[in-house]
Amino acid sequence: MSRLPSARKTAFLILIAFLYLYLRGIGDHGLLDPLEGVNSSVALNMVARQSFFAPLAGDLPWGGKSLGFWWLESLMLVVFGWSEFAVRFLPALAAVGTALSTWFLSRRMKDESAANFSAVIAGTSCLAYSVSQLASPHALYVCLLSAALTGLVYAFRDSRFFLIFHVSAALAFLAYGPAGIVLPWLSLLLYALLTGQERFLLKAALHRTGLAATCLLTGGYLLLLRSYNPGLLAAMRFNPSPAFNTFVPALLLFITGFCPWTGFCLETLSTTLPRLFSALREGEVLPSRREDVLLSIWSIVFLCFGLFSGDGLLVFAAFPATAALCGVHFSEALENRRLLPFQRAVLFELLYLSAFLLAGLIRAVHSGTAGLKGTAPSVVPWFCFCLAFLFFGWYDTLRRRPFKALLHLCTISLLSLLPLAGAFDLLAQEVSVRDAGRFLKSNLEREDVVLQYAINRPSLFFYTARDSLLLNTLPIDGIEDQKILQISDLNRIWGDSGRVFMLIKKSRQDLTSLPKNVYNLFESRSVADKLVILSNYREKPGSSALPLPLPDSAGGTR
Repeated sequence: MSRLPSARKTAFLILIAFLYLYLRGIGDHGLLDPLEGVNSSVALNMVARQSFFAPLAGDLPWGGKSLGFWWLESLMLVVFGWSEFAVRFLPALAAVGTALSTWFLSRRMKDESAANFSAVIAGTSCLAYSVSQLASPHALYVCLLSAALTGLVYAFRDSRFFLIFHVSAALAFLAYGPAGIVLPWLSLLLYALLTGQERFLLKAALHRTGLAATCLLTGGYLLLLRSYNPGLLAAMRFNPSPAFNTFVPALLLFITGFCPWTGFCLETLSTTLPRLFSALREGEVLPSRREDVLLSIWSIVFLCFGLFSGDGLLVFAAFPATAALCGVHFSEALENRRLLPFQRAVLFELLYLSAFLLAGLIRAVHSGTAGLKGTAPSVVPWFCFCLAFLFFGWYDTLRRRPFKALLHLCTISLLSLLPLAGAFDLLAQEVSVRDAGRFLKSNLEREDVVLQYAINRPSLFFYTARDSLLLNTLPIDGIEDQKILQISDLNRIWGDSGRVFMLIKKSRQDLTSLPKNVYNLFESRSVADKLVILSNYREKPGSSALPLPLPDSAGGTR
């Protein structure tokens, strides 16, 4: 990789590609409730009600680990307006920042060519892209942690970079919660104890400028909470969820989230970890390998936290360090003209991606032809990119061309992000419809018809439980701005709204006032008196679903 003459120009092109791939399409689809809905609702209320220390989701109080992310989201809403683009802009930009931090990290450990490869791995994994497309604090949290890790690695040679570590960890605390500052220091403590580098820990802890910045940021934030909303201090306590409820989903997310670079990560870890742990047992860590030890400990700490914290998306925090290790490992293999690491990586990748694609194909076939038609515009192109990834990895390695293999795989992985934005469009439609039904069902204690709609597409207002309509009933507790209408008004409201969701019992006989273009989007599994969600639009573009047969005035169906 060091033979590449235009490494800096390549790095600039990678940055431009990431900015385009991550920012395109983030405002084209509705919010994925409840994760995005809650965060966007809190930020919207902060701007609309000027309640920056009293987070509200809709009209209900909402507690969180920290307010920093919602403050930044409020700023984005002021700058870009009240839209899906505004609440997703910061996470998408933070994901690009994570790849950039990984680039600087690998550059200090090896060279610019290794840094380019590490940045591509960190930015093109499925989990990295997925987190960047959600209005949630995870992407910002990981970006700040990557910056903190980069500061530590640079501090091995220049103690002034401890300031970056201090400031990034303190900002991670403001953006996400106590884990943002506790886990980086825990990783540094474990590194010092395992390697006998207590002096390095003391230099970090007693760095005057960094310590002052940490005290100013964290202390000032805690004083503000104590003055304006002391109750949030209690919500900040670290109480992880039971591991048995979250470990398996988080582990599956970790396994699938590194795609398509899982084989390369497995090859790197299978080579570096045994060697490093052996050096730790013997108490001898070479100065040239101390960065590798720190990155390995960092990855393990954040992976364990993600698996057991109750929030599976946090496993992404372990990935930037792993990506940096991959870049350095394969760069050294190229310099030493060793082909075996690439052969093992491609073998791992062939086995993993083959199983992954087979499982996905079985799942798609099992979901039926309607599901295949709806998801084909996004799934089929991504499937083709995965096949190309497998082919070029196998072909170039077989021809003993590892440098061209890395070049081709990096290009394919970047291009494979293009169809994923369409997948989020489809996912947003499906999830919003089902969550709308679950929300309405939880608030439907009587045999009333509850109508909730959003104009054009699911929006911020849709997830704040507003714009609710009821027919022939009393208002329901917990839903604001309700309007009471009669059955005869249903058709007029249905026709004037761009999108309508209605939860109703299938056996009701007062559906004659509905128009003809009514579709059944969701149906409960209970046999007796099924609940259905009706809408005036199809769930997926091009869906072949037929309109729901509704009773007419003569007792038949139409």
